[in-house]
Amino acid sequence: MILKSLIVINAVLFSISLFGISLVFLLYPMFLLVISLFIRKRMPERSQDKPMVSLIVVLRNAETIIDDKIQNFLSLNYPRDQFEIIIFSDGSTDQTEKIISTYKINGMKFLSTPLHRGKAYGLNEAVQSCSGDIIVFSDADALLSPDALHKIVRHYANPEIGGVCGQRVIYKDDVEMKSAQKDYIKFDSTIKILESRIGSITSNDGKIYSIRRKLFQPIDPAVTDDLYCCLSIVRQKYRFIFEPEAKAFIRIPSRSWSHEILRRRRIVARSLRGIYLMRQILNPFRYGIYSIGLAINKVLRRMLPVCLIFLFLSSSVLSFYNPWIRLFFILQAGAYLLALSYPLFIKNVSDTNPFKNKCKKLSSLAWYICVGNYGTFLGLLDFLSGKKITKWDPIKTD
Repeated sequence: MILKSLIVINAVLFSISLFGISLVFLLYPMFLLVISLFIRKRMPERSQDKPMVSLIVVLRNAETIIDDKIQNFLSLNYPRDQFEIIIFSDGSTDQTEKIISTYKINGMKFLSTPLHRGKAYGLNEAVQSCSGDIIVFSDADALLSPDALHKIVRHYANPEIGGVCGQRVIYKDDVEMKSAQKDYIKFDSTIKILESRIGSITSNDGKIYSIRRKLFQPIDPAVTDDLYCCLSIVRQKYRFIFEPEAKAFIRIPSRSWSHEILRRRRIVARSLRGIYLMRQILNPFRYGIYSIGLAINKVLRRMLPVCLIFLFLSSSVLSFYNPWIRLFFILQAGAYLLALSYPLFIKNVSDTNPFKNKCKKLSSLAWYICVGNYGTFLGLLDFLSGKKITKWDPIKTD
């Protein structure tokens, strides 16, 4: 009797875990693809108007990249008298503020605080100084494509649009896990494209996104600003869409596996808090399909480490009773062993061997998934324990 109960419990855990993982990576994308064939938001002709734009970047200790950022802003193919630049230094302790002060440019405002108070504080303060109808947010390490503003603002001819997110593109990839991170960005962008066809995106990108200034709501200090702004726009019954032609060129988000853990932990804890503060959007009776997408793409995805743990443990028990599950368990174990082999590939694999390079790529992907899920698990624990992350020292130097 006890043995039968044990098998039943593990079978339930196995089924729930496998369904949860499949829902995120297979069923939800398929759902979006099918729905977009029947329900597609009509996009009106894009306007060629040039509304006033406020470009905002909040930074800290960015002395090695601030020159490139300012020059990039000045090189944008948009009427110079129709956009302003607002730079906010969040308690920088290096030469960042001194470098910025050397620029005497009409239409550029420089704000700062002597204390390190967090990105949200800087964004809220910078918005107060905006005069543009459209606010474009960007990070210090993101270089915008020359036509990025054109690609973004043309959507605002549609009164339903409250926000537009751009596309991050990796231009430097000389660090670990580069291939895996590119694959992740590609998958996430595909989801954004499909979501935009039927309504609004559930995953914004802080490297380049925009909103109507009149719709801005103060950002809580312990949330991810990009997702929080996106949800605030949707809550006000406007659409937030993805424009892949508005590009922001960046380095690899994670410089190393340790950086990825810290980064993922912070993002997960802060994004979950943002969703919690905006939890009314999870009500499908008020927000329809969007609520379902948000629950899957942003909440359930944060639960994947739990699903993976229970999937492995339950399949290890069930493998003694079912040959197919035994095979599935062996495949899982093989994937984890492949991930553990990645540090060896980094040191010993020759770039001239195609077979070994393929193994290295698969190992990199497996390692990235494991490392990312470990960071996600820590972020989930931080959120559940009530920990609030309001400030950190970004790693954005060359």
